[in-house]
Amino acid sequence: MLSATDVLTAYLPVVGEHRGIAPTAFGVLLSLRAGATIACRLVLTPLLRLLGRAALLTVTCSPVALVCAGTALPLPVWTLGLLLTPLGFFLGVGQPLSMTTVVQAAPDEARSTALALRLTGNRLGQVAAPAAAGLAAGVMGAAAPFVMPGALLLLSAGVAVRSPGRSEGAGRVAGERAGGTGLRRTSDL
Repeated sequence: MLSATDVLTAYLPVVGEHRGIAPTAFGVLLSLRAGATIACRLVLTPLLRLLGRAALLTVTCSPVALVCAGTALPLPVWTLGLLLTPLGFFLGVGQPLSMTTVVQAAPDEARSTALALRLTGNRLGQVAAPAAAGLAAGVMGAAAPFVMPGALLLLSAGVAVRSPGRSEGAGRVAGERAGGTGLRRTSDL
């Protein structure tokens, strides 16, 4: 999801220029996406309680994948705004959930190592995804970079479906042993 955010932020203005859309319009579109990303934090805890961690990651990866790929279509600005607002919301879910999933899955003595590996993976993705997107744009056109993160996120959603809550169950068991529900507050995310 982090790479999808980077690709969107970097290539959306390029697509806009290619389609003759004013730079200020894309500033507004990116602001809508960013605002929705922040707004998702207000309802993250109730969504976690309602759906659970694995289902929430799956439910948020799938629409992000479709919207990322959809931005490659020649859509009017107002339609892009309608797409980028929920996209920002769903992108905002991935970062805190992936962090807490890693923390809950790792044994206490290996949490810092697990988080360091997650951070390393994020940084590699932040370098590799835009570079691959640039290659795709050079070969297939300005909108092509949006299809790649869409496909990767769809694959991620499939992986999340196939691994039903293994780390979530461990977190719940540990939390129940401590007398709690195993769910974390939004401030802990």
